[in-house]
Amino acid sequence: MGKHHEYWIDLDLGYCSCNDYYYRTLSGLGMCYHLEFVKEKINSRVDTIHFSDSEYYDFVKSVVNDNYLMIRNEKGDLG
Repeated sequence: MGKHHEYWIDLDLGYCSCNDYYYRTLSGLGMCYHLEFVKEKINSRVDTIHFSDSEYYDFVKSVVNDNYLMIRNEKGDLG
């Protein structure tokens, strides 16, 4: 859970679904805040959710839906 939104993080892949991941991490500027935070806190109180392959479709569908609603709400605030 980020400051403003919920993100999907995969530590094994070094992936985060936040915008900063695309701008910083993929540009070679380092990890996004969320990956840094989770890597620091992995041995403390962090909830980790593991999905089975059969749950993958529903999970991805909910992430896409959440992002769609977030984008739609942001555009509604602008117009």
